[in-house]
Amino acid sequence: MTSPTFPDSDCPHPNQSRHDSINDDSRLKYAATIATVRTEIMKELAGSESKTTAVSVALVDGERLLWAEAFGSIDRIGGVAPTTDTLFCIASCSKVIATVATMILVDRGVIGLDAPLVQYLADFRMADGEPWRDITVRMLLNHTSGLPGTHFPNVLTVVPVSGYAAQVQDTLATERLKHVPGEMAVYGSDGFLLVEPLIASVTGLPYTTFVEREILEPLGMSHSRFAKAPFATGSVAPSLDEAGRPEHQIYANIYSSGLYSTPGDLGKVAMMFLNGGRLGGRCILSATAVAEMGRDQTAALPFNPFTAHHAHFGLGWDGVQQGGLAAAGVRGWHKAGDADHYHDYLIVAPDERLAAVVFVTNHMGMGSVAIPLAERILLHALAERGSIAQVPTPLEPATLPATQVSAGELSSFTGIYASSYGLHRLEARADQTMTLAVYSNGQWQPAFEGLRLRSDGYLVADSNPSRAYRGCVADGCHYLTVRFPFGMGHYDIELPVGHELPSAPPLSTCWQARVGRCWLAANEPYSAFLALGRQPPLIRLAEVPGLEGYLAVALRLAGFDLVQVVDPRESDQVARMCLKIPVDNGWGLSDLMIEEREGEEWLRWFGTRYRPLETVRTLGKGSTTVTIGPEGLGEWFLLPAFSSLTLTGAHAWYLYNAEFSLLDWGQAGKTIAGGCDDGSCLLLHGPPVTTITLLIRA
Repeated sequence: MTSPTFPDSDCPHPNQSRHDSINDDSRLKYAATIATVRTEIMKELAGSESKTTAVSVALVDGERLLWAEAFGSIDRIGGVAPTTDTLFCIASCSKVIATVATMILVDRGVIGLDAPLVQYLADFRMADGEPWRDITVRMLLNHTSGLPGTHFPNVLTVVPVSGYAAQVQDTLATERLKHVPGEMAVYGSDGFLLVEPLIASVTGLPYTTFVEREILEPLGMSHSRFAKAPFATGSVAPSLDEAGRPEHQIYANIYSSGLYSTPGDLGKVAMMFLNGGRLGGRCILSATAVAEMGRDQTAALPFNPFTAHHAHFGLGWDGVQQGGLAAAGVRGWHKAGDADHYHDYLIVAPDERLAAVVFVTNHMGMGSVAIPLAERILLHALAERGSIAQVPTPLEPATLPATQVSAGELSSFTGIYASSYGLHRLEARADQTMTLAVYSNGQWQPAFEGLRLRSDGYLVADSNPSRAYRGCVADGCHYLTVRFPFGMGHYDIELPVGHELPSAPPLSTCWQARVGRCWLAANEPYSAFLALGRQPPLIRLAEVPGLEGYLAVALRLAGFDLVQVVDPRESDQVARMCLKIPVDNGWGLSDLMIEEREGEEWLRWFGTRYRPLETVRTLGKGSTTVTIGPEGLGEWFLLPAFSSLTLTGAHAWYLYNAEFSLLDWGQAGKTIAGGCDDGSCLLLHGPPVTTITLLIRA
């Protein structure tokens, strides 16, 4: 047991006052703020282009819940509206909870923040030769560990699945780091996931039990819970289909990034921070631990070339300089959370003793209004009480004059820039402009044309003056960054888009033979992404024009085409992740591995195992018995045209048309009547050695 890093003595005694006299607004009701934000929310819900279905908000100071209200619908057909007790998955906002749990043990001297993880989690390991032993507890909490990012199987499901953390830890034992521990900060969930076994190892309690006993119960967060079982009907905000009907409940099995809560409950965590670690008579954290969480962890990193972004990571916080508040001269800690249709945002303004929480649901995982709404709540509240002179107004785009450049000067920008989310290509035109294209559906699609180099070194199009690009060199690599208005639009952020890759030799004969082929997911039986139609079950390998020698792994997720580049030069069995991008666009990287199985080449990527499409068996009409193998992997079949299909014994099944659009799915036997065209596909799941019977009728 290590000596205490942060002493308990600086946690105030219950009879100690921590009121800030300059912010004594105990009589202020914030009526104008509430009225303004209500109007904004109702406008959003009524918008013809809006995908928002429900909004729930809270405003708190150090002592009180000042405002909590819910809007929208959780069932339009049934006319059911959310209440302030309706549960939302707070997704990655839970990382703040995981950090508090860790810091409780740091306060007690059970864990050393800068001690190696393996000191407490002796069974943690990664691929041989990797410097994973250098990962510290701090690195788990500030996104500098170098861990890959996330693992998809069982992360979000339509039934509760236990043991996700252990499953991922087993998978990590075969994987590499994407950068040296402590080198740079790249957002990800794997580090926080390892907090779960870390806490279990040092306390003897499951992570969820520890959080319930040490955080949820002491803070009176009576509505907050982990999704270990179905919630009561109507108690949780679901996604709605296009007709307004509730879709299936989803379960977040990554508990460190998947708590379900209400804005009022999460507001109590914010109040605890505002009081230096205490709420009421309960001391949760020392004031020193709270301050350490709110300290910029990125300032001294060896590789941190992009300092104009909003992600000055704290411990658990996405940033400790929230851009919307910083533009008004106010310090803010912030955390966002996104999981399928859930979008959440928490801002704590420690000096002003105010915090805002916004939870949003929408269709199909589209972007949300959570961030600008949370900014609007706090900025209007600060203006209403006189802490700031006025609420900032949106920036007016100002296009600087174009500079005269030669073709050679523009060539320094020309190239293909890769990130974890896709590929961008800049090309110079004869008229001294540049075109930015994105790679989608196997081809380059123009995104912005007429970009001209301006006197400040940014590329800006006259038609879109609010979006500016520039090139820079870091660690010998050429990067492209983008600057654009964010939040309420009164400030800019700048993020790396991606970086160029060095030229590579032609693909080997083995890899060339895999280009253009498709593979099907086989180990995600209860995936919410599959069941709710968010993601087709297949990926394909491609070689991108202009980026020869690399492989592009392409899939469609939440309505977007994602392409990630991997480097296959070192091996015919492994194509390595090869991007080095801080902040967000280097998130979620994975090696692509080839697995030989009974004469077939399977793929493993992000923990998902994929079988080749071309060897899927075609079934005939009549009765067929299928036995799930000893590993419990799914069985795929091509189907003939049929008038009805009866399934018996499957624990999960998915029916797709020939284009892999989801037609139907279920978790029990069913007869599917009405017919289906030739070329449909069926995926069957069950425990090992399960027998499933199919009856196909013409």
